[in-house]
Amino acid sequence: MQKTIVFIKRYPFAMLLAVQLISILFYGVMTDSQLSHLIFNCLGLAVPILAVWTVYRTPATNWVSLVFAVIAIGITFISNYTNQSSLLIWAHIFESLLYFYAAASLVMMMFKDDIVTIDELFAAAATFTLLIWAFAFAYSVVQQIYPGSIVSSVNPGAPRTWIELIFSSFSMQSNTGIGDIFPVNGIGRAIGSCQIFFGVMYTAIVVSRLVGIAASTKNKR
Repeated sequence: MQKTIVFIKRYPFAMLLAVQLISILFYGVMTDSQLSHLIFNCLGLAVPILAVWTVYRTPATNWVSLVFAVIAIGITFISNYTNQSSLLIWAHIFESLLYFYAAASLVMMMFKDDIVTIDELFAAAATFTLLIWAFAFAYSVVQQIYPGSIVSSVNPGAPRTWIELIFSSFSMQSNTGIGDIFPVNGIGRAIGSCQIFFGVMYTAIVVSRLVGIAASTKNKR
């Protein structure tokens, strides 16, 4: 237990990345049982809390991420308690803003340092997944405002589930082109275009910079 605590303190971005990846695996096997929905909600709340925690370790303004997280979690609780699904639109808007803000904060941190540490490598991977979550929530908002705007080649008339939106977000940001889920209205395609651009630029600028610094440090030794 003590070794786990030490690891989390030393590599907090690894913890954020692990929770996100574990949540993806759970979303894929989630059933309609009450226990599954309970775990789903817990994981959904854990990720923004961890995102806020990681932002506190970066140069970004701390209270902004905290406000986004509190508002998103508060609205989610109210929506579940009152059964007003329309409130989820606002919850997802603030969650999307939180993930965008956390991702931007991690990029600022990585550009500030001239030495690449193991934790920064975890931060690079976590930033990539934070952007995927941010765009997935953006697609969820578009889908709720404009029903039928995110379609699939399989059962195109039904609203897309969360795991489908995550899968689509992964496909667009990684530019693999294997997604069968895509936006069909203007705002959805605009957001998708922005995600493809961010995915390419993130790899070209952030990742290449980390590789360059790591190679330069190794040559100096």
